[in-house]
Amino acid sequence: MRNLTPRQKQILDFVTKYSNKKGYAPSHKEIGKHFNLSSTATISQHLQTLTGKGYLKREKHQKRNMEIKSLETLISVPLVGTITAGEPIETYEIPEKISVPKNLLSQQGEHFALTVNGNSMIGEGIFSGDTVIVRRQDTAKDGDSIVALINGSETTLKKIYKEKNGFRLQPANPELKPIFVKQLEIQGRVISVIRNLETLVNKINCGDVLETIRKIPDNSVHLAITSPPYNVGKNYDNHNDKMEYSDYLDWLYKVWQETKSVLVSGGRFAINIAPTGIKDFVPIHHDFIAQLRKLGMKFRTEIIWYKQTMLKRTAWGSFKSPANPHIVPSWEYVLIFSKDQDRLDGDNGMADITKDEFMKFSDGFWQIQPERHRKGHPAPFPEDLIYRLVKFYSYKDSTVLDMFGGTGTVATVAAKTGRNFIHIDVSPQYCKIAKDRLEKEINQGKLV
Repeated sequence: MRNLTPRQKQILDFVTKYSNKKGYAPSHKEIGKHFNLSSTATISQHLQTLTGKGYLKREKHQKRNMEIKSLETLISVPLVGTITAGEPIETYEIPEKISVPKNLLSQQGEHFALTVNGNSMIGEGIFSGDTVIVRRQDTAKDGDSIVALINGSETTLKKIYKEKNGFRLQPANPELKPIFVKQLEIQGRVISVIRNLETLVNKINCGDVLETIRKIPDNSVHLAITSPPYNVGKNYDNHNDKMEYSDYLDWLYKVWQETKSVLVSGGRFAINIAPTGIKDFVPIHHDFIAQLRKLGMKFRTEIIWYKQTMLKRTAWGSFKSPANPHIVPSWEYVLIFSKDQDRLDGDNGMADITKDEFMKFSDGFWQIQPERHRKGHPAPFPEDLIYRLVKFYSYKDSTVLDMFGGTGTVATVAAKTGRNFIHIDVSPQYCKIAKDRLEKEINQGKLV
């Protein structure tokens, strides 16, 4: 199976044999014992990858820890090489086959698979490293994503459009130009994509938030924690923090849509936000609540993060007068949402929150000092805030996403507590700081 690592293939084979023999799936502990793996987070990540790629299914409320429902019927498909989602390259073939779930194939016809190299089809959700499943055919409709042979020996992956004097091969990336040809040979139409999740998990992913989050398979993240730019003109590296307010909300609405897609059923979304402005008050937190409720996310609660940051007050308004006094907020909100349902299913043996922590964190008034060591970022999270959210809202083997990852506080705390993380940020400077921070924790032996 070309799109699986050797270890994932071994785990899939073990799960298959175990399930067929006993009629139910093995637990994390049983898998770990078989492969001599002590890290349940590592085992969980392999299982999540197999689920994301369609090799395993999960069923809610099953007693077995892994919650495997059944294995999809696997069909052997030839992997005939690498296809560029960019400039065409010479075609070649590899005598190898991969097994893919039957539901990724058309009901009829011959199929083959190609590994994607390049970024010209990102608008169609096809990213470098993914595997595309192609139905072999020599015709296509305008707008189909196809494998085309041009110049007799070069292949490329593009959307096809018939033109007056030939064909336009259109990339799904606004930064790239189309290819115009008079003649071509259609070799097949893309019908499904197997996402390569391994390129994102437990890594610092530096890139545009929407482009990167769309690479994450749906229903693969258990907890998202983030604090978006507040759009108040802060000096973020590589981000315009002073958009028109309507443009700012439109942009974030798209981010919230993608976040909902990648969350599992019952997955939680924690957004740290505060109203902006004192004299010109902007209730940005209310706007976010309205957006997420419009998307169908369930608003669970709001946590008051009391920051005690009023020592250098200057905005009094009408001092010592009721004429026009200003309230200076000494707190921020952490808004909590869940997808589809209240309950997040998982192995209760992986719930690592202590009794004292649970009692303390369930009080919605969190008195936490803001981060003093900013590490080059204008508004970093304090680790204690993230620790509480991670322990209260996720299991030890969960995957935690921060799509505005900054200098890596969410990634660091997730790694320290035995979770997997997906860190996204557009700034190369912040990504380097986050990477160095994680490497330092590893070198000091602080990561689980």
